[in-house]
Amino acid sequence: MKRTILQKAAAAALFMLLTAALLAAANFLLVDDVHSYSRVMLQELYADAGNIDTLFLGSSHCYRSVDPAQVDAALGTHSFNAGSSQQLPDGSYYMLKEAAAQNPLKTVYLEMFYTGYNESASANIPLACYLLADHMDWRSPNRYAYLSEMGGLAAYADLLLPARHGIASPSSMPALWKAKLTDGYTPDSYGYVTYPDSGEAYRGRGFVYTTGIPQDGFATLLNVDADAPLSDFGWEYLNKITDFCAENGIRLVLFTAPLPSGYLYNTENYQSYVDALRNFCAAHDGLEYWDFSLYKLQSEINLKIEDFSDAHHLNGAGAEKFTAILCKTIQRRAAGESIDDLFYQTVEEKLTLTPDDSVLMAYYAKLQDE
Repeated sequence: MKRTILQKAAAAALFMLLTAALLAAANFLLVDDVHSYSRVMLQELYADAGNIDTLFLGSSHCYRSVDPAQVDAALGTHSFNAGSSQQLPDGSYYMLKEAAAQNPLKTVYLEMFYTGYNESASANIPLACYLLADHMDWRSPNRYAYLSEMGGLAAYADLLLPARHGIASPSSMPALWKAKLTDGYTPDSYGYVTYPDSGEAYRGRGFVYTTGIPQDGFATLLNVDADAPLSDFGWEYLNKITDFCAENGIRLVLFTAPLPSGYLYNTENYQSYVDALRNFCAAHDGLEYWDFSLYKLQSEINLKIEDFSDAHHLNGAGAEKFTAILCKTIQRRAAGESIDDLFYQTVEEKLTLTPDDSVLMAYYAKLQDE
């Protein structure tokens, strides 16, 4: 009897070992995590543990707009950009918790590009979760809480076998295997996340520098619902982020990276989104919202069409301009000065008084459509 139990236990253990080996082999052979911005970003986040005092969170509008190296040179901080592609509010929340568990965070800047805060559920964009959860520390409770939020128990199958949600192209596999066996995971080895043909390059601590200019005008991704400018899901996680920062003595600032004036012109009811966030901040002591799409001093920020890579993202040149203005705004606020006079109260004022040159393209495109 005892021998039978031992045999069954040994067989079960052998089965588990073989399964683990097969999964590891499949991940090695099929999954390309070498050419992954979020993998490199998280690798650097963990390597920088204990040092980060300033954290930037959000979607691609965060990691393509704010250069931590430029921030630190101007402010003397030790900052990190933990943005990721299509990062939804729950992703920002779990990345905040992950960073706060390992660093003495003083300030968090949460980028508020509006589409993510209008999603109804994390499960709508599962890739946004996998881009982070695949590379989070396997010991982190935030990893599993995030996966559960996104997909429940079903999401764990993708955790065991990432090939379920992404397989490398067969033609690239030999080079991928070589990279994995050599320098693919070496810190500061950015060659695998540099793409000259597409004009993108990872520059460290989460920042991605892009080139190129808009090719297809400034059509909006989503009009804002004036009656519900944020979804219930958006409000839920904005409240969770706000509460977490308050409970842990972390200063939170909400901001939106500059959008082209032409994009604002084409987005119905964007004012409702701005008003909702300003009202939210007014109800939370010390919380502020800076929408740099409504920045008054166009001659100072000097953003032009050629400073955007597409209809709504800054390119690298635009990011350098914006990061400089962001730092000046932070410095002014740190000196105890009001910054209310830096921003228009309404989209209409911005588009009427100091729009960038994209508004003319949007205006004439609309005339042609009519």
